[in-house]
Amino acid sequence: MSWKYALGVLIVTNIVSVVLTKIATDRIPKKAIGIFYQYLICAGLTILYAIFFKEKDIMSPVILLVGAIGVLNASGCYFLWQASEISLSKTALCFPLFDLADVILAIIFLKEFKLWNTQLTIGVGLCFLAIWFFKTGKTSKEGKTLTSKWLLFALLMILIFATNGFLVKICSFTISRATFLVGWYVGSFFGTLPFLIIEKQKPTKISKKLILLLLAVSLSITATLLALYRTYQLGGPISLVLPLRAISITLVPVLIGLFVLKERKGTSKKEWLGFLIGTIGAILVLFR
Repeated sequence: MSWKYALGVLIVTNIVSVVLTKIATDRIPKKAIGIFYQYLICAGLTILYAIFFKEKDIMSPVILLVGAIGVLNASGCYFLWQASEISLSKTALCFPLFDLADVILAIIFLKEFKLWNTQLTIGVGLCFLAIWFFKTGKTSKEGKTLTSKWLLFALLMILIFATNGFLVKICSFTISRATFLVGWYVGSFFGTLPFLIIEKQKPTKISKKLILLLLAVSLSITATLLALYRTYQLGGPISLVLPLRAISITLVPVLIGLFVLKERKGTSKKEWLGFLIGTIGAILVLFR
């Protein structure tokens, strides 16, 4: 099987996961409860996956290391939920910045050279310029507060997620898919517990509709991680896989956010300029 086929599955599942996450963030006011159930379901799904494929290595010590990365991943997801609730379209334009850090690490440690050029530098600069326009685009007091919150959540999200793709690639060299998935999502589940304490939430009451929605979210993100891991195992290089994936999850959610979720209402001229600059920057980075 070619890694390009796995990449095709990755792109589809990733777009679905981004859209479903946005729907979940809008319907679940307490984000800690949302990610708690999301990763609880993911952990259950991956354990069933390991049992079905008779995985024998899930009790190996290496799963603890993967679990530790999963704990950090839960924090990134929490901030992603917060940022996406404020604006899916703005948050989606930050996705290329995750991949930039991964590509830099791949250049240094995996020797994927010949990626840096003038186009890449300009594209990265435009992405950061777009974020600045988002920060200063609102004129009302309420708008400024929301945009400042989005910027904080987006920066925390970027900081945490920036090395995920690289770490997944490293793990794919030696760790089986089932072991990795179980470690990642069990660790992510435990990583949600501090946020329950921070928000003072007890995840005991949740409607069946929300459980079904979170089941759909969990299935999509589990499938996305599985497809990414499989793509790497089949030999897909970071420098090709991430740009092709990111162009899809950047532009499609932006268009959905603007024209389907009606986020264009009340958008200032500075923010429209930010969207334009961010889109151009994303394209330059992703097609470097």
